[in-house]
Amino acid sequence: MFFFSGNMKLPDPKRMLGSIFPILQWSKSYNLGTGVGDLIAGITVALTLIPQSIAYASLAGLEPQYGLYASLLGGFVYGITGTCPQINIGPTALLSLLTFTYTNGTSPDFAVLLCLTSGLVQLVAGTLQLGFLVEFVSLPVVSGFTSAAAVTIASSQVKGLLGLKFSAETFIATWKELYRHIEDTRLPDTLLSLACCIVLLGMKALKDIRIGVKDSEKSQKGVVFIQKSLWFAGVSRNAVVVILAAAVAFFVYLDVGDPLILTGKITPGLPTPQVPPFHTTVGNVTVSAGGMLAQLGSGLLVVPLVGIISNVAIAKAFSNGKTLDATQEIIALGVCNVVGAFFRSFPVNGSFTRSAVSDASGVRTPAAGFVTGIIVLLTLALLTPYFYFIPRAALSAVIVCAVLHMVDIDIIKKLWRSSRLDIIPLLGTFVCCLALGIEIGLICGVGIDVLLLLYYNSRPPLDVKYIEEENLPPHYSIHPVGNLHFAGAEKVRLKLSSLKNDNKATLKQLTIVPGANDSVLSNGAGSQCNGGASNATGRDIAGRRSSVLVIHCDCLYRLDYTFLQSMKMLVTERSRSGLVVWCDALPLVRDQLRAVLPDAVFCDTQQLPVVLADARSSGDHSGVSDTQL
Repeated sequence: MFFFSGNMKLPDPKRMLGSIFPILQWSKSYNLGTGVGDLIAGITVALTLIPQSIAYASLAGLEPQYGLYASLLGGFVYGITGTCPQINIGPTALLSLLTFTYTNGTSPDFAVLLCLTSGLVQLVAGTLQLGFLVEFVSLPVVSGFTSAAAVTIASSQVKGLLGLKFSAETFIATWKELYRHIEDTRLPDTLLSLACCIVLLGMKALKDIRIGVKDSEKSQKGVVFIQKSLWFAGVSRNAVVVILAAAVAFFVYLDVGDPLILTGKITPGLPTPQVPPFHTTVGNVTVSAGGMLAQLGSGLLVVPLVGIISNVAIAKAFSNGKTLDATQEIIALGVCNVVGAFFRSFPVNGSFTRSAVSDASGVRTPAAGFVTGIIVLLTLALLTPYFYFIPRAALSAVIVCAVLHMVDIDIIKKLWRSSRLDIIPLLGTFVCCLALGIEIGLICGVGIDVLLLLYYNSRPPLDVKYIEEENLPPHYSIHPVGNLHFAGAEKVRLKLSSLKNDNKATLKQLTIVPGANDSVLSNGAGSQCNGGASNATGRDIAGRRSSVLVIHCDCLYRLDYTFLQSMKMLVTERSRSGLVVWCDALPLVRDQLRAVLPDAVFCDTQQLPVVLADARSSGDHSGVSDTQL
């Protein structure tokens, strides 16, 4: 039986529902002006989403209708559970490539199961508030991963641009097969893809054109209209190119010896809601749920992880300084994938390109996703027969032009100016992704980051000072900051032990603080240090020795077991000739030290002069404490 005190407050059901379903909050202030903004944004995003989804389905190795299936429910579900108005959930180049990586050579059922498992992993991560795990993937690793993925995606579409047919999974395999089949290049497909790329890049530049505004009001209205028309033409470029290419293919269509490789017949109509498959048939072999999961392998974690990183990054980019509920964003993405799996979707997440289009269109709330979803639904119901004539070359051009912006070159300049060591995980991830595959490359990048993190922690900043106070014995002083872990335990112990051994390298690094007023000590991590401090030289340190070490613990929050044992070894090594004083230790640190050193000497800043005076009067320190060094 559970007893609750009268002061305990139960959660407010309305507030809980509002946090789970944000639509209950923003819908209260929804009005006509907001609806018009969402309507325009939803239509504009749909013009970008539909041709992209068809292209990304081919990138994932699936039939074109699966791209529309993946685009169908994301807007509806995220509109109910999401918090960022700009985000549009649907197929993306990165997750499409990952889907191809893990399901190539199988059946669409594997992609649907991958969608379900990705959503479940994301739901668990959001419910258990495990979003902090994405913080272990640094920005250089993410940048190297996305840049390598963009190069891999563009390379995989070269065969479509040239009208070639071959199968290849990795970056290196793609270029090997391209070299072998280059003689089979089809001129009509090549010319069409070249024309599509030129039109796409040209129309993209239209939205950036700025026209000077004249003084008259009539002229201003005309300029504004032209400016908006250019912008709309720029953001709808994918739809325009696909429609024009399909028209060209229709007029040059021949029953024998087609001049262009076409999309062909696709399954019309809406997907039938059904439970995601847990067994399937590949060829003449029936594969069980265990076999399907084994085939997906590391994709069960890599795909949802990449989806979370991308979605949270997009939400942060468009938060405009507002507080972002990352946990709710992860849960919303998980729900989108789980629900989508019941409608034959492959893994989806937010797209930065479509989110930018939505933002520029004046989106106001996540309800814009409802409009986009309705347009996708009508497309599936009415327009799928007309997709037959869409050339593969046009879809490849759409994909290539869409991923060009993913290659981040500017970050190299930024890292060179600010943190050159971070170039190592950036280039390491990029090279490993191209050479070993993007999923293994991501793991390698995280591994490089972990090694660098261990390297940093194995060399904690530790400025040892030699303090000369009037009427007090000289002593060494250190002021560690943060947490001290196993990685840096041996490094710290050796440095402190070298003081007793008169190590010249360590003695030359000492900072001497003379005078009676220099009691504020610091380490090299950025704390304050009084003006009398100076780096020691061989001449300065001559004759300056002390058997007392004061460790200021006011900025020390935690010691792990390995570091505690290292400190115990330090005490044992110098137990007959020294004294260690722990000053201003926090309760947690004090309890940890007492567990290893029961007779440790603790004091605060005010008590420190008394402790040092007692140490001086005791002479050989034999009666001060059992923790003498």
